[in-house]
Amino acid sequence: MKLSAFFLRFGFYSVNGSMDSPVTGLTDEEVRKYDKTVTFYKTTNDNAPRRALVFIHGGAWIDDKNTPYDFYEFSEKMIELAEGELEFSLYSIEYRLSPAIKHPTHMYDVIDNLYQLALQEEIEEINILGHSVGATLAWQVLSWTFEQTPFDDFQRQYRIGIVRSRLCHCFLVDGIFSLKELLDEYPSYNYFVSQAFRSIEEFDDPATSELSFPSKISIHVIHSYEDELLTLRQSNYLCSILQSSRQRYHCFFDSFGKHNDVYCNKDLARYVLKAML
Repeated sequence: MKLSAFFLRFGFYSVNGSMDSPVTGLTDEEVRKYDKTVTFYKTTNDNAPRRALVFIHGGAWIDDKNTPYDFYEFSEKMIELAEGELEFSLYSIEYRLSPAIKHPTHMYDVIDNLYQLALQEEIEEINILGHSVGATLAWQVLSWTFEQTPFDDFQRQYRIGIVRSRLCHCFLVDGIFSLKELLDEYPSYNYFVSQAFRSIEEFDDPATSELSFPSKISIHVIHSYEDELLTLRQSNYLCSILQSSRQRYHCFFDSFGKHNDVYCNKDLARYVLKAML
């Protein structure tokens, strides 16, 4: 089923703007903040556990040209490969950008958005695919510890716990995983890093993190050989950390095109679809 046909059948809508009832635990301001979540596809299989693949776009924390709609073509390819009948729904979420906000607000927005989506759509299994900084945020969803959250922010700790408990696959596509490594390789990238972080010391580098993930979560480190904005250094760095901490993960390096071609690549769509079968 083409996405255009899907939109004719189900409508292309904002999840939050389409719901009749509010989500418990969210203020009106928070609900308005997430009115850009979009639905690309909703599975019609009501007899199976509700599963979802949720996309997180990139854009160096600052670029408003990257949006949830970045994954329109990728979603269309996944639906085509599944011959119009996916066993899971496809969503894409938004988060606020710097310099208006700083870390860790981007990550908090993602957590809150995933939590809201899971409750609204009664999602039992969450799978996330992040590209570029979206992969960074996906990794932070997986690795962020309660100790890094203000001790009195019980609501956000609860939301992180709920999201983590439903995570299954985490696809990290051409991501940034160490700011120190990034700026050592690309000093000029400080122009966007400095807008998103007060100090690079705020960034939770995997090398200094206590990594402990439930065995049910599958981590996929993915990178394109043709990426002109990020070499393999970031993905290799994360892989080395996962190896040294004896964490299980999957690695898929291939020719997916340039940095902003990757999230439209059919071979990547095929890999993700196979992983989620």
